[in-house]
Amino acid sequence: MARATDADAPEKASVAFGLGGQSLPGWMGAPGRHWQTVPFFNIELPDIGELSSTDGLRLYLPHEGPWEIGLYGDYLWGRSRADLGPVLGGKVPSLSPRIHAGVYSEYAVGGHGALGARLGHDLKGGGAYLDAYYDHELPPMGYIQHGLELGWRGMNRTAMNRYFGLSASSAAQLQVAAWAPGAGSQQLSANYSAFVPTSRHTGFAVMAEYARLLGGAASSPLVRQFGNRHQWQYAVAFVRHF
Repeated sequence: MARATDADAPEKASVAFGLGGQSLPGWMGAPGRHWQTVPFFNIELPDIGELSSTDGLRLYLPHEGPWEIGLYGDYLWGRSRADLGPVLGGKVPSLSPRIHAGVYSEYAVGGHGALGARLGHDLKGGGAYLDAYYDHELPPMGYIQHGLELGWRGMNRTAMNRYFGLSASSAAQLQVAAWAPGAGSQQLSANYSAFVPTSRHTGFAVMAEYARLLGGAASSPLVRQFGNRHQWQYAVAFVRHF
């Protein structure tokens, strides 16, 4: 979430840790969600970078003015046989979680927002990703700080096939057509996040996200016949700031 800062105030390191849970689709395009317990952390070091359980790693490159550029790393969940369920498990390949890394650029808009893009690649060769987003800090509601992020993601052919392709052998077992999507748009998303303080140093971090699958992702038989193009995620964590 974008933060407004006082230009005359010195920046300080920020560290927060907590524990919570999230409800997320079992796989990209899954018809339902599952709940899992997850740690929460957010570490920000002025002029160096930040590491977050929700937004990954950012390392800043020297910059001035409204532009910010740097390096980033993030994590994409895979899918296990259990995630695929009794209908797809054993017929559709499981996928291991992957780390992808690359570069990002962000432009500050009006002191309360940021327009940015990230270009990254799977570190094990599983495809390339392009994300564009607008992050806006909403006016506080009392002590509650909150914001909204609108995003778009595209994938190259390798990444699209990894998550949404269906081989001839898998298709035959499921009695559907094989599918090999090309590069293109994968989803549009809207993310709302908030911090609700319970004391000077503690509070609840909450998040809700809706994503609509697009293009070759939405047209995949995995999604059309066994999943859902409408994807929801929710998360909540109790956090302590140090």
